[in-house]
Amino acid sequence: MLRPIAWLVLAVASLMLVACKADLSTPDYWDKQLNHAKKIKERKRILEDLRESKNLTPAFLPMLHARLASEKQAEVKATVAVILGELKDGSSVQPLIDALDLGNTDGAANDMNKKITSALGAIGDPKAVPTLLRLLKVKDSYTRIEAINGLGDLNAQEAVQPLMEIATDEAGEPFISKKAIQALGNIGDPKAVPALVKMMFKERRGTSFYMEASFALYQIGQPAAEATLPILKGDDKLMVAWAKENNVIEAALWAKAAQVLGDLHEARAEKSLLDRLKFESEYLDVKLFVRMRMADALGRIRSKDAVKALAGMLDEEEATARQEYVRALTRIGGRDALPALLKSAGKGSWDARESALVAVTMLGDERELAGVEKLAKDEESLTTAECKDNPDYTGCSAPAELVKKHLLAIKGHQKRLQAAQACKADGACWAKKLDDPDTGVRERAAYEIGRSGRSELIGELVRRLEEKNLDTRLAIIQATDWLVHDSKEAAKKASESLPTIEKQIDSERGKTEFVKVNEDLRRLAVKLKRHGA
Repeated sequence: MLRPIAWLVLAVASLMLVACKADLSTPDYWDKQLNHAKKIKERKRILEDLRESKNLTPAFLPMLHARLASEKQAEVKATVAVILGELKDGSSVQPLIDALDLGNTDGAANDMNKKITSALGAIGDPKAVPTLLRLLKVKDSYTRIEAINGLGDLNAQEAVQPLMEIATDEAGEPFISKKAIQALGNIGDPKAVPALVKMMFKERRGTSFYMEASFALYQIGQPAAEATLPILKGDDKLMVAWAKENNVIEAALWAKAAQVLGDLHEARAEKSLLDRLKFESEYLDVKLFVRMRMADALGRIRSKDAVKALAGMLDEEEATARQEYVRALTRIGGRDALPALLKSAGKGSWDARESALVAVTMLGDERELAGVEKLAKDEESLTTAECKDNPDYTGCSAPAELVKKHLLAIKGHQKRLQAAQACKADGACWAKKLDDPDTGVRERAAYEIGRSGRSELIGELVRRLEEKNLDTRLAIIQATDWLVHDSKEAAKKASESLPTIEKQIDSERGKTEFVKVNEDLRRLAVKLKRHGA
């Protein structure tokens, strides 16, 4: 019995020695492993092991190309395509194209075609454009989406017309149309502007395209401003006629055009925005919708001429509208609106009063401390009266506790005035306040720096773009945007952080709490790309 056991031990040792000598960093090793694997799952596992082995280099490309050509199973080819997409080498374009199987519509073939299409887009070689254009017409929606994404990433000018047709196709899937709109924005061809402008106002099967279309217009830039200015003014008669045919009210044309122009900091829009700010309608919701959008745009372009008009609108009973006017005044800055804001902080519902109070503490300094103290003294009677008029208001079942809650909020807001008393117009002092424990103080500090014109402080803002508090993050993004807009030096310095910003956008994609505020972060990234081009 000893002799057979000895031989067995020797054989195992020999196999272990061979395994130890195997070089996992060579294509030959992995090719042999694949040749010995008979089952589909086994070949896929080997390829996945290769992906995770950190051994992949361009030296593997000939072996992978040969494997793609010889492999019969779509599932395995799909895995090879994923690897080639990650290697991003132009030599893989033709092998990938040759591996497409457009005549087979089963699930495995569709998945393979989708992954090959995705790889072609990821590689980023213009040689893939004709094939990606052809793939726009396949039946499989997922493959079409990858083709659309790839054409957008490749800035394929040849794709503009077919993408416009997909975007505006009334019979098409809304999600695919959204992808086409996004691709048109990435390509940035002004020819797409008329179609994108109309898509801001279209709805299909309950789906709006406004977010995607307005962002695409922002990406295109100045040509979008030239198209939306006449709409805001009411001078684009063809657009007005189109709106009537498509059941779009003219007020919606003005409101959405204003948003694009505000995002682009289009100073030529100021007069028309001021005119529309006093828009009247028999329908309260339409009137307030237009006024709020005008106020937002005026705040974004920091219109000094809008201060008087906005201050005169602070008696608005609708809290949401008053908050929008107050927010615009906060962005514009200055002390001119403070008397009206203090008055507004003592009238209406708590939601309306508090928004005005916040603005007072965002714009004032120690001179407003006495006024805020008076508001605190009056709060008990104001809350009592409010609960009497609206007993169903949240917290009115225990008015004494509600008063305490409001007084605590007022005390918290005063911290901004105390910060202003300490910093005044000292940019370096406000930069330190960006790390203050109080989110409101950090928010004010961002706006103060953004309006200061101090380009040397841009880095203080950029490195805090991951701020978790949404109001404070929005202020930091807006302030960064202003400095970049005002100073080439600030734009150049901020552009150096573009990879970090893009990484942040990618990592936070899908996180619902950041969706709205990160729309402005995405716009900032576009602006930095524009400055860096």
